[in-house]
Amino acid sequence: MKKITCLLIALSLLIVASCGNQLTVREKEMKKYEKIDTALVEGMPEAITKVVKAYNDEDYFTSAVGFYAIMKNKEWDRLHETARYYYAESLFRMGLYQASEYQLAEILFEGPESHYFISSLLKLLAVTYKTEDERVLFAVLSNVNYSSLPKKFANELTYYLGKINFYNGQDEQAIQMFSQVKDYSSFYPKAKYFLGVIQVRQQMYAEAMKSFTELKEMPDDKYLGGDIKKLKGMAELALGELYYAAAWKAQNKLAMFNVALNYFSNVGRDNQQWFDSLFARTWASLMIGRFDATLGTVVTLRSPFFTDIYFPEVNIVEAVTYYNLCQYDEVNKVIDYFFGVYPDYAQKMTAWLESVSTKTGLDIYKELLKMYKDAQEGKPTALPEAVLKNILTESLFQRKFSHIKEIEKELAIIENSPEAFKKSVIALDVSKKMMYQLTTLRNEAGIWLVQRVQNLNGELAQLIADMRAIRFEMTDSQKSALEKEELYGKNLKEEDKKQKESEMNPSVPDGYYYYPFDGEYWEDELGYYFFNVQNACKE
Repeated sequence: MKKITCLLIALSLLIVASCGNQLTVREKEMKKYEKIDTALVEGMPEAITKVVKAYNDEDYFTSAVGFYAIMKNKEWDRLHETARYYYAESLFRMGLYQASEYQLAEILFEGPESHYFISSLLKLLAVTYKTEDERVLFAVLSNVNYSSLPKKFANELTYYLGKINFYNGQDEQAIQMFSQVKDYSSFYPKAKYFLGVIQVRQQMYAEAMKSFTELKEMPDDKYLGGDIKKLKGMAELALGELYYAAAWKAQNKLAMFNVALNYFSNVGRDNQQWFDSLFARTWASLMIGRFDATLGTVVTLRSPFFTDIYFPEVNIVEAVTYYNLCQYDEVNKVIDYFFGVYPDYAQKMTAWLESVSTKTGLDIYKELLKMYKDAQEGKPTALPEAVLKNILTESLFQRKFSHIKEIEKELAIIENSPEAFKKSVIALDVSKKMMYQLTTLRNEAGIWLVQRVQNLNGELAQLIADMRAIRFEMTDSQKSALEKEELYGKNLKEEDKKQKESEMNPSVPDGYYYYPFDGEYWEDELGYYFFNVQNACKE
């Protein structure tokens, strides 16, 4: 089995989300910017009062053009700071989050001396939640003195500072930041998960167990909007992976694998980590000789609910299980199926990688999206549909794709805006910046997709080698069994038959009933199958 203590993979699932109480506080703080007090502009030139009226009337296309004009008017230099902030506000309220982000970043990079520094920081957080892209926020926070940050939003900002340290490999600083997030904050569960991951990375396994256990035991209704159920599933999976890894070096291996199996089994079907937990269960149950549970979970993974998921590793588990039971005919069936499918996958991936070796990431991005659409329509494609779905539905790509779609949506807003705005200098400048950003993101996504296919192809090559090794070992064992039968005779048929009949009622956990499988899958039965199989090994 692959080493499954890869907790960092799960980090890709921690996408930016709206965050309960802290977001409510921020919304209240930002509410004062919904309208501008007209008394503040009494006696000012009509051009200024018209802009303020347009903003208050929610005509943000007009107000954006107006505030931009004020910013560029040298005679109104005392209004430039305010105009620049409300220009960013107007863009945000139009749905042009990228354009607003450009302006907010300019204000923030000038430092906390700006009158609108805190307002701009809070608005940038709002933009970040809209675009699901943290890079600008990280860049700003990395250049700001921690003491300058508003204490009112300390939990939220400290959490993000911890993430910056984490991704930079600065574990001690990250632990310090995550530890400062208060337990009443909706950011606390996510901070606790990151702490657990860092503790695993630092081989502080007892501390990691404590962090993940605390997260697992948090009440669902305490942290509204904090993705608590998803995080609790990730914690269950992480605890199972810790025990699974520790079992290899422990004296009480069976007990440790059993604990890991229990954690994997605790991940509910409504959790995003359920499929990962199912696959982890196959290995954990195999390690303790629960072959009925291993093959039962394989039955679940082979159900129509998972037919479009790419996971050739399940064939390895199945073949090894049957091999341990000396069910050599079944081993051969699994191996034959594997070699009937996956070498062709490997050839297609290799051929495709060669064909795109000189292409840009932008071209590859467009090609793969079209290829996936063709595959869904039943058209032949260079890569198998299961491989396409695997790489295009990965959370890392989905975040990139969401950002790309957001920019495309904002470009459409400009295209469909009133003519006065559409032909303005603002629209031309913003469109140019967004087109550059869009091209860059598509190119990055294409390069990432190529790397992912390369990784899958390398992993599949190893699995093919592993399956060949299983076949070799199985052939050798089969030969040995035949030699023993020849030596001791074949007088066990009746005994085998009686044994098989006596095993037709498998034990099931308390509170559950046994129903024989009739070939029809029911969603509420997934994960509860136990496969009745005879151990054919002879002493």
